[in-house]
Amino acid sequence: MPAVRFSGVSKRFELTHSRGRSVVSLLLAAFGNAGMDVEEFWALRDVSFGVEPGETLGIIGRNGSGKSTILKLLSGTLRADAGRIEAAGSVFGLLELGAGFHPDLTGRENVFLNGSFLGIHREEMGRLYPEIVAFSELERFMDTPIKHYSSGMYMRLGFAIALAVNPDILLIDEVLAVGDAAFARKCYDALADVKKSKRTMLFVSHDPIQVRRFCDRVLWLEEGRIRSLGPARDVIQEYLQSSQAPIAAVEHRAATDPAEEGAGPVRIVQAALVDEYGRETHAALPGETVTLRVRYATEEYQDAVIFGAALRRSDGLYVHETSTAEAQGPVSVQPGTGLVECRLGPLPLGPGVYHLSLAVWGEGERAKPWHLLRNNLALFMGKPSGTHRGTTVIPHTWRVAAADGGDLARVDEATAPQPDMTTAALSVPWSMPPEALNMGRREEEYLGDGWHPVENWPPAVRWIGRRARVVLTQDVARGTLIISACRPMHAERPVQGTVTVDGKPITNFKISGIDFEDVVIPLEPVNQPTRLEIGLELAETFVPAVAGIDPDTRELGLAIREIRIE
Repeated sequence: MPAVRFSGVSKRFELTHSRGRSVVSLLLAAFGNAGMDVEEFWALRDVSFGVEPGETLGIIGRNGSGKSTILKLLSGTLRADAGRIEAAGSVFGLLELGAGFHPDLTGRENVFLNGSFLGIHREEMGRLYPEIVAFSELERFMDTPIKHYSSGMYMRLGFAIALAVNPDILLIDEVLAVGDAAFARKCYDALADVKKSKRTMLFVSHDPIQVRRFCDRVLWLEEGRIRSLGPARDVIQEYLQSSQAPIAAVEHRAATDPAEEGAGPVRIVQAALVDEYGRETHAALPGETVTLRVRYATEEYQDAVIFGAALRRSDGLYVHETSTAEAQGPVSVQPGTGLVECRLGPLPLGPGVYHLSLAVWGEGERAKPWHLLRNNLALFMGKPSGTHRGTTVIPHTWRVAAADGGDLARVDEATAPQPDMTTAALSVPWSMPPEALNMGRREEEYLGDGWHPVENWPPAVRWIGRRARVVLTQDVARGTLIISACRPMHAERPVQGTVTVDGKPITNFKISGIDFEDVVIPLEPVNQPTRLEIGLELAETFVPAVAGIDPDTRELGLAIREIRIE
């Protein structure tokens, strides 16, 4: 039997609007609402859902969608105009601040008042009282009328009572958005314990991260009706995609970035793309091959030279990078001109416009190329044949068997090792690094080793291993490094780490919670835009497969959402 059941529930309100402020309208209004327009507003329309015992249901939606109305109906502070509401057990609601409190009574008196609302004997509330005071941290204010309390103090007392009385069904409506961060974290830890104890919760919040972590399922309301109901991850992702306006594709390259940089001993004097017949081309089809030809010049013999190319889609997506160092290592060049070729393909690219950047540098000087040409060549990819859709074209083979062949895959008792998926070493910054990186938004070019692929919780995050590197630009009048990171529930111990700038340790930090925390680090001031290589080194990591959480055999440290300098 569900702990909570709503069956065809509707709730209507009447909204009144004044027609004007004339003398006649005021006289008419004195004898009724003749001077008012009445608008009918349905907060809920035929809403039906159930919550199983021990389940945590998140409720999301825009302001006015009916989220708080559901909790008020369940707590009994409102009555439905239609439908049926059932609750199996005692209900305690942390609704709007001050609900259930009498402003003229003291904190102590309101504790016992709330107990009487729940049918708890005064003697039992007396036994719980010390626990409530200790959790709320309001010892000095318990004999003060709560009309003098701040919003954070209201929240502290209400939350402490809710935990102490141990209701069968706990309702939480955005109250954790007020108060200081330390106490909010204490509340979230307490909620995690409530969830472990298998009590039923209904959780309303505008913070999708908290809803995703605490809730088993999510109910999405829109204009009083159910838009979606299902697993937390799926519904929240759908909600965020729906509520987010389209984001314009913005390249990391600033308007001030020059198309050409460097005055080293080897220069690129000409570049072209040619097809298989040696003809210059700017277009290709998926699966075809093109050859990049680069003519260079130098005035003297040079040893340990590396040529490289990077491909970026027109919307800023960093697609691919390669260099002569991968195929044959550093090369030697003679005075005069020479030719370098790179065969690219078969190209697995989907339709679109792509740009090639070219560079040459000395061994060990990858971050400071002798000569760099940004977006020097354009490549237009046409539509693939057949019904293929997507950003890439993947060779594939289908086979249909005449009969069922048994098990789909071999079952292996041992955990299969996963390939190394961390980002490769820092490469040439083909554009000036940005001041801020949001994971999942074309940040690949500016990441060094130690970063795992993007995961969309949401928000988009990247796990790091024991150490990771990133490059950012510190501009004049910018002097604070901020790292937004967390260590989720499956790693209970805090993790300590060190931040380095250009290889030099500048501070230590500690991340302890399941919520994203901003690690704020002061930087030395600069007189001009300066490229910084920022490193993160952790004292401890964990492997989910070893911890018995899932088959993931990656070494994980922190989940990073954003790194910025401001």
